[in-house]
Amino acid sequence: MSIRLVLIRHGESAGNVGLRTSDHRKIPLTERGEKQAENLAKAWEMTPDFIYVSPFQRAIDTALPTIGRFPMAKVRTSTDLQEFTYLSPATCVNTTKEERRPRVDAYWARLDPKYVDGADAENFSELANRTHHFLEEVRSLPKFSTMFAFSHMMCITCIRTWLDHPDWSILERMKAFRMYPFIQNTEWLEYQV
Repeated sequence: MSIRLVLIRHGESAGNVGLRTSDHRKIPLTERGEKQAENLAKAWEMTPDFIYVSPFQRAIDTALPTIGRFPMAKVRTSTDLQEFTYLSPATCVNTTKEERRPRVDAYWARLDPKYVDGADAENFSELANRTHHFLEEVRSLPKFSTMFAFSHMMCITCIRTWLDHPDWSILERMKAFRMYPFIQNTEWLEYQV
């Protein structure tokens, strides 16, 4: 174990505060989320060698102040860090979190890692596989590196299940997934990988 991995959840977004959203990839930060991102960048007491970022706008906008503070860090966009899109995006256009709640509950009650809700949705097995791939990439970095990874609550949670329970099956991972405590916007967790 020699790589310092810092998992950072994006700042408060329009979706987090219950506003209607259209494109799940382009949900913006709120004004509060922008301030959270600025404050986070100022607060770092460690220097990253690598900064990996989800391609979703809210994660990019959260990472930008930190990227600006550490111009020597190698920056990479990683689809392995994107949000878990388990509801078909086309069916979620112009909806709120509360309007999607019955579908969210039904998805998790089904407890089927291979279930796909519809077009452009991914199943839980795909999330588990891409987060495992991300950790393999982290482990390939030079020893004693520090990596900041700007991502999303569900992606971070899945990464945590791999770090805490590497021997779990995908189904065991999915069963335990929603029992993990979720981290708040711009909170971060540190692991030695």
